[in-house]
Amino acid sequence: VERHYFEETVKTLNNYYAEAEKIGGTSYFEGCLACVTAYVIFICMETRYEKVLKKISKYIQEQNEKIYAPRGLLVTDPIERGLRV
Repeated sequence: VERHYFEETVKTLNNYYAEAEKIGGTSYFEGCLACVTAYVIFICMETRYEKVLKKISKYIQEQNEKIYAPRGLLVTDPIERGLRV
């Protein structure tokens, strides 16, 4: 795999993970709402973090199809393999 493809993939994944872990108004609101509803709210709605994780999985799948699989390689989602804390 050409270096620039790999670097772009890693850079994009890092940006997505930073976005998922960013504390903002939405995260604060979700936390407060969860406390008020005793976490029942999480049964009814998907958190921003979960939405970004789905976005990451989709991105990895697209990159595998376009760049890595044709070269006999696959990028594995770090969340699935326990590489993130």
